[in-house]
Amino acid sequence: MEALRANYQVIQRPAFNVAYVGFNQKKKPLDNPKIRQAIAHALNREALIKAKYPPGSVVAHEFLPPEVEGYNENVTKYDYNPDKAKQLIAESGVTNPTIEFWYPTAVSRPYMPDPQANFQAFKADLEKVGFKIVPKSAPWRPDYNNATQSGAAAMFLLGWTGDFGDADNFIGVFFQKANPQFGFENKEIFSLLDKAENEIDEAKRVEMYKQANEVIMKFLPGVPYAHSGPFLVFTKNVQGYVPSPVTTELFATVSLTS
Repeated sequence: MEALRANYQVIQRPAFNVAYVGFNQKKKPLDNPKIRQAIAHALNREALIKAKYPPGSVVAHEFLPPEVEGYNENVTKYDYNPDKAKQLIAESGVTNPTIEFWYPTAVSRPYMPDPQANFQAFKADLEKVGFKIVPKSAPWRPDYNNATQSGAAAMFLLGWTGDFGDADNFIGVFFQKANPQFGFENKEIFSLLDKAENEIDEAKRVEMYKQANEVIMKFLPGVPYAHSGPFLVFTKNVQGYVPSPVTTELFATVSLTS
């Protein structure tokens, strides 16, 4: 191990992804906003990241990574608060709330290295505040992807790694139009994202995406919980490499020392 450390260097790629617990609002009781809020307050995201994510990973408070313009520090945040979660369940009018919770098998993703561990941690958090969780799992491809994308899954673990550095590639992909995965109609969100995508003034566009993030996190179509930066390993003689958040590997600046 010491020999490996002596000969290799580790470089962290900027976090350019988001992991989230998604809600299909066509599946009761996820249509109830207080139930969605209760789930958000019940999840101990920080504990999960400390236990299961690599150094440099951070708790996500919105679907957009901090590196992307349009990120909004002032969105509604749902800090870990089991008592608040219990209060919201009581206020919801839903007795004995039962939810199917899906997670994928036979896969590891940059934003979700160990899906089963994430599921087990969140299941325990939710049961602690009074939810009954019905586990559902399926192989990542094609069964799990088909279940989430078609709207068959109620609550589910999923995420996204950006293709390029624009807010439209995150919240636009998720929420610009009706999506079976999330099962809701919200004309305010759809309209905001349409206008932002078509705005040519950069400063106005950024402000529009900030506004959209604020509206999205009040509406709460899911709970973002992690941004994680993958690691790259090079020999010690590689100099000048600049990691790309979107895995566009440029080596023009790289040199090798003897």
